Parts: sequence; structure tokens; C-alpha cells
Amino acid sequence: MTRLSHMLVATLLAAIMTGAAPAAAADIQPPALQFVFEERVDLETPEPTGPGPRGNGNRIGIVGGTISGPMLQGKVLPGGADWQLIRADGCTDIVADYFIRAEDKALIHVRNVGLACPPGSGRGAYARAIPVFTAPIGKHDWLNKSVFVSTIDPVVDAQGNLRQVVLRFYAVP
Repeated sequence: MTRLSHMLVATLLAAIMTGAAPAAAADIQPPALQFVFEERVDLETPEPTGPGPRGNGNRIGIVGGTISGPMLQGKVLPGGADWQLIRADGCTDIVADYFIRAEDKALIHVRNVGLACPPGSGRGAYARAIPVFTAPIGKHDWLNKSVFVSTIDPVVDAQGNLRQVVLRFYAVP
């Protein structure tokens, strides 16, 4: 068990032993998300990898991009990729793995895992992911110490080809 797990169990046990009641559903407020930065990621032409046991594979190379926002500025480095699995239900599992470089030259690894689904069943297109950052200890260590969620919006050219995605990253306080 991790130290955090021990702390959570201890807190729960203390509440039970002192007779403290859990919060009523009406008292529970969801956390508000905090916008931290946006990436504009330039992409290669998608490369289908063919059918597999769980769906059709797809690879989209990352060729660069920009980062701007209140908590981080910099560049998306070329060389990463978005590995996709296009499922039978029309949704796509997303695993993007790449590096970004902050303005101060810090190198930060990003692994963004999510889901994209076409419009249907009473809702519009859906594309969300959960990024995990590995940043050097120091100025950007805050990326290692929070949970984040990202939105993904495609940018297509005049011919309808995907050339860029805009990702907006939000911290969950």
C-alpha cells in the first residue's frame, strides 16, 4: 500500500470511529477545472496500420506545434505520435506519446490517453483524454503533482484532411 493509500484509509477509519457521517449527496460539489495551457499540434498524414484483433490501427506522426497559456509556454517537439485504435462502434481509442519543450528549455514528456467518438445518441463529437506529464523537478514540477484532463479539437484543411489538433489542458484541483 502506498503512503497516500494509508492516509486515505486512516482518514476513513477515523471518521467511522468518531461517528462522523459522510457528506450528503447535495453537499458534494464537483471540482472546478483550471485551464493551464493549450497546444496546437501539427500532424503528418494518418497512416492506417490495418485491422487487428480489437479494431483498425492508425498512426499519426507529430511534427511540431506551439504551447501557450497562463501556466506554460513552449513548443511541441517533432517525433512523437498518436497511436489510434478505431473500434467497431466507431469510437477511437487514443494514445499520444510525445515531448514538449518549455520556454526555459525544460524537456517534458507527455502521454495523453483518451477517447474520441463521432456525433450520435443525442450528443456532438466527443474527444477527451487524460494526460500524464513527466517534468523535471523544479519550475515545472507542478505537472507531476496534479491530475489533468484535456479536450481535443481537430483542425482540417480545405480538402477535409486532418492537419492539426488543438488540445486544451485543465488541472483538476
